[in-house]
Amino acid sequence: MTRSRRAIPTTACCAAVAVSLAACASSGAGGREVPITQRDEGCSPETIDVTAGEQLKLVVKNESGDDYEIEGIEGTELEEVVVPAGHTRTPGYRVPRANSDATYGLKCYVPGGRSTVIELKASPAPAQQ
Repeated sequence: MTRSRRAIPTTACCAAVAVSLAACASSGAGGREVPITQRDEGCSPETIDVTAGEQLKLVVKNESGDDYEIEGIEGTELEEVVVPAGHTRTPGYRVPRANSDATYGLKCYVPGGRSTVIELKASPAPAQQ
């Protein structure tokens, strides 16, 4: 009976983790779709114009022969996302709210190999009336 009681919390814990992972995987829901293409020579586009506070749905399509990863760099809060060759992933990203122009970075790379930095150039959100 003791064994059974231990299994319930473990099962509940595993279920909670699965729900959390599903929520992370669907975090791209909503927001403006921004296409990013991963090819053998690197990722494009090099620059994306965004607005402070904007919700983005990054549509990362891997057209290369290698597995790629994309992640935020230099303080950009985007967790690492693995995009297998021939697949597409859609992580969500909310641009931080800023009072002035700002630039955020996404590193698109093959682990241990080539990398590209994509700049998100943010302009302030229009003033609310």
